[in-house]
Amino acid sequence: MKKVLPRSLASPSTALAVPSLDASVTTLPNGLEIIVREDHAHPLVSVQVWIKAGSMHEEQHTGAGIAHCVEHMLFKGTEKRDPAQISQGIQALGGYVNAYTSFNRTVYWIDGLAEHAGGYLDILADMIRHSKFDAAELDREKEVIRREMAMDNDDPGSAVQHLMQATAFRQHPLRHPIIGHREVFDQITRADVYGFVQRHYVPNNAFIVIAGDVETADVLDTVRSFFGDWQRRAFDPVLLPAEPRQHGSRAAAKNFTTELTRIALGWQIPGENHADKPALDVLAFLLGSGRSSRLYQELREKRSLAHYIWAGAWCAPEVGLFNVEAECNPADAEKLKKGMLEVITTMQKIGPGRAELEKAVCATLSSQMRTLSTVKGQAGSLGNGWLLSGSLDYQRQFLNAITSLTPEVIRDAARRYLCPEAMSTVVVGDEVETDSKAKATADSARPDIQRFKLKNGLILLVGENPRLPLVSVRTNFLAGVLAETDHSAGVTQISAQMLLKGTKKRAAAEIAAELENRGGSLLCTADAHRYMIGADVMRGDEAGALDLVADLILNPALPQAQLAEVKKRQIANILEEKEDPLTVAMRKARREIFAGQPFHRTALGTEQSVAALKLTDCRAMLHASFATGNGVVSVFGDVKAAVVKAQVEKAFAKLPRGNRQIALGREYHASSKPAAWTEHLDKEQAVIVVGFRTVGLEDRDVHALNLIDEACSDMGSRLFNRIREELGLAYYVGAQNFAAMGAGAFYFYVGTDPKKVKLAEKELMAQINDLAANGLHSDEIDRARVTWRSSWLRAQQGNTGMADVCAWNEINGLGWDHFQKLPGIMADISSKEIQRVAAKYFGEKKAFIVRVLPK
Repeated sequence: MKKVLPRSLASPSTALAVPSLDASVTTLPNGLEIIVREDHAHPLVSVQVWIKAGSMHEEQHTGAGIAHCVEHMLFKGTEKRDPAQISQGIQALGGYVNAYTSFNRTVYWIDGLAEHAGGYLDILADMIRHSKFDAAELDREKEVIRREMAMDNDDPGSAVQHLMQATAFRQHPLRHPIIGHREVFDQITRADVYGFVQRHYVPNNAFIVIAGDVETADVLDTVRSFFGDWQRRAFDPVLLPAEPRQHGSRAAAKNFTTELTRIALGWQIPGENHADKPALDVLAFLLGSGRSSRLYQELREKRSLAHYIWAGAWCAPEVGLFNVEAECNPADAEKLKKGMLEVITTMQKIGPGRAELEKAVCATLSSQMRTLSTVKGQAGSLGNGWLLSGSLDYQRQFLNAITSLTPEVIRDAARRYLCPEAMSTVVVGDEVETDSKAKATADSARPDIQRFKLKNGLILLVGENPRLPLVSVRTNFLAGVLAETDHSAGVTQISAQMLLKGTKKRAAAEIAAELENRGGSLLCTADAHRYMIGADVMRGDEAGALDLVADLILNPALPQAQLAEVKKRQIANILEEKEDPLTVAMRKARREIFAGQPFHRTALGTEQSVAALKLTDCRAMLHASFATGNGVVSVFGDVKAAVVKAQVEKAFAKLPRGNRQIALGREYHASSKPAAWTEHLDKEQAVIVVGFRTVGLEDRDVHALNLIDEACSDMGSRLFNRIREELGLAYYVGAQNFAAMGAGAFYFYVGTDPKKVKLAEKELMAQINDLAANGLHSDEIDRARVTWRSSWLRAQQGNTGMADVCAWNEINGLGWDHFQKLPGIMADISSKEIQRVAAKYFGEKKAFIVRVLPK
């Protein structure tokens, strides 16, 4: 029988197909496979080396985290490059390097300028093939990984994940954390680590993916020159133990000092290539992806039991896990678990509606489109498909599979796999039960941007970019901490969330479903400066998106009954921030640096200010903010400016006229003086933050500060090389420039072993003082400029980023085209200017120092 879609769902989104990636694969005589995808839209490239080995391939060392340790060690020096030369060499070529280890892979990647693809391949080949694995470096890096383990131990989200893996799996290596168990990790030797490399890092167990502005023939020649003589070796795939089928329910719980309780329900499911995998992915989407999903609507919106709730399905080739996870107040834990099971039972009884299923198809298609908007996304997608299926058409095949699903197939999958007798339940929280019965950039590719002042005075920015059939809509209205007081702190965030609770013509559930049913997504949030309300949709859906966004702004219902729940969630977010040592340190430094002026507050507010907020406070802030002179609308994507202009004129015709509520050019002066403070948390790690008062985003000095930020924030920086690499004092170390309207701050930070706090602080201050006295070296400036340019280009790849940055620059007074001026500004900054700026703002006598230590 021919399937007929409802008129509202048949066009246009579901008629669009995923564009072909037009990639090619070439196999060298040594077995190394090379996938190349040409994309000439921007002068960028992503170069990725995929090793088909992860934590589940550690054999006799399973649970030690050797695969992850190897990933770290490949950055620690080769036969011809020391660690600094690796990171600085990549930075000098405008590249951003990183790597990750998962259960079934380790991936090393560099994103940057296409003209330097050969240089990236040279460095990656050197790392993969010629790393030294120096014993002293390994000892230092093992200490770094121990600090990473301590960070992992401080995170309740990681605790839930690890506990679920260990509970749901009994034999398969998926039961072990990727990073390893500390007591097993401490036993591994250099011989163990190097033996893993000799076993798995061979060309016939690897492949390379290159996507970007390259010519296939040229880049293949380059790959051959660096990898062609990599010797093939005998390789037998790892034989993994079969996971026995679960025949009874399991439960586990872990005490964890935290304000909130995390609950997860898990079920074993078949491996990645099983015929039921598409149905399980869609089932997870329908249950727990997006505001209109069943779990979100029932347990967060209707019953107010969860602060967040999510569902997902992840698979290794042999076996996988279907997971439903939620966060709640401790008193609601049992009710939440019961509610989760009730929602799942309903799905098992009647399955999804046809409209729900069409929503999943649209959302998946939209997600695939967005993946293709960056060269990194293209390379990652091709690599994932090749690893899992050996096909370059994995995305398209998956989409074809889900479009053939029926509600009955989804219902049957829920019945087959999500049965109570095969469920694992884990709970992590303060004083939960712990026994086994625990309760549950080419110019042609840039958008053609036009600025309009509409009849009512509202500013509209339109960027025409027909590259992909996607459209991003953004509205920015000034508000935030500059418009709040100590008593009303957090009201911008609260009122933004209240907008989602309904309008005069749309119920909350309708708002959530309207765009998600067509593969779109809705943004409704706020930060320290503004409201940000918008949508990301497929071409042809922008008129509906504009109508919805305008309805939220012009006709909010603001139901009194919902305010308490919104406030409760925001207070939960405030409490959650207090669990992360770095966030605690940053927040304390901010309060002291900006004492006596608005930016001592954060967008979230305080527990006290949020608890005291009333609906009248929300109405007052919305009324003052939503005015023609106080906002900007930006629409970027596959649109025509004249059409969009008419659509926006219509949608926002009734927006009240009004002026800016935050004046431009005003400076905010603080009253505090530099000092040092110490706070204590019930955590394993120690954090030091050293902050300095600087200038706002309008000041020219901010650009020199941004270059200093770039120079001090990556693995090639003086901070990283001295404090982490040479001295082994930290797991992470870096810097952050915060530039707001009329005020600014610059932070240096380090995460360290509590036993090494004094030494780490002493060394961090020594580096800061040297920077204040001498500025940056010429090679640091050169690398920072190239890295900055690479980041600047990457930000322009998608409609969303361009719509955001242009709207923000327009409303903050810099002008929408400020991003186009930045390359010239950055090129003009001299070493003397950087030295002047560093001397002006940094130095021991100007430092606000915060230490967060274990209790």
